Amino acid sequence: MRNAWFGRVGASVVACSIAASALAGTGHQWGNYLWDYTYNPNVQKQLNLDVYFKFSASSSSTWSGYYTQALGKWENNPRSPLDLTNEGQAGGTTSLACDHMPGVVLVCADVYGTSEGWVGIAEIDAVENNIQWATAKFNDSYYSPSSPYAGTYNNDAQRQFVACHEIGHTFGLGHLDTSFYNKNKGSCMDYTADPDGSGSNPDNRSPGTVDWDVLNSSTMYGTLSGTKPGKGGGGRPNRLDPFEFRTVGAGPPEGSPSGRFGMIVGYDAEGRPNEYVRYPGGGHERRIFVTWAKGYRPEHSK
Repeated sequence: MRNAWFGRVGASVVACSIAASALAGTGHQWGNYLWDYTYNPNVQKQLNLDVYFKFSASSSSTWSGYYTQALGKWENNPRSPLDLTNEGQAGGTTSLACDHMPGVVLVCADVYGTSEGWVGIAEIDAVENNIQWATAKFNDSYYSPSSPYAGTYNNDAQRQFVACHEIGHTFGLGHLDTSFYNKNKGSCMDYTADPDGSGSNPDNRSPGTVDWDVLNSSTMYGTLSGTKPGKGGGGRPNRLDPFEFRTVGAGPPEGSPSGRFGMIVGYDAEGRPNEYVRYPGGGHERRIFVTWAKGYRPEHSK
């Protein structure tokens, strides 16, 4: 595949820099953020994107397979507009910092510690809503057989879910729902405490129909109408998150508190801040989604 860095879009290639909004009736697009791509009406695979991993020596044997499996789920569905190239290990085996790489997705796994409180993190950097780079991290401290949380997280279903979920954010997808305990929606972009489903509960370990609908919408990587869509809210149409207090992708409200990862701009259904924003300068905007461990209450929780 082609390199996803913006340098590939030169004078001879016209880039479609699309301002994103939610697909009506389904919306879980992450604000107005998406990668630049060149629209080709003759192909299904619109977004060509390089993905690297950076796993610590202790985490590599566990997470390599789940990482590869998650990329396959996002790419190999007949409706997927994603052409993902697994570029392999990026520069050694130390991943605590998970330093970003311009123009690509970097996926990291390491023993970050249970004192951190999170099991997964996704971060994007955008300029004028165009994603410049993205990272996803898995906290192996929770998934280890020796972890005090092993009873909850040390299983195949939880690892499949978090890998699919955090990597899904790096394409510009938000959440379908942020309650862990309601009925599954059949998508790994839906929070769940029952990722493989039980009884009549759908399976949440993979992308679902709604994910393909949004990714293929004209505001993401699907058919264009010939004009750039206006900026939309990107929010959940039924406001499924009771603690959501602003449109997804909007700036922080007046007086928004600052937490560990930046200004808080979103909460999960348990009242825990789960989306943050930072402005490092130069027109860049950093958005961070945090999936907290069961029972953990970060600062500024409601």
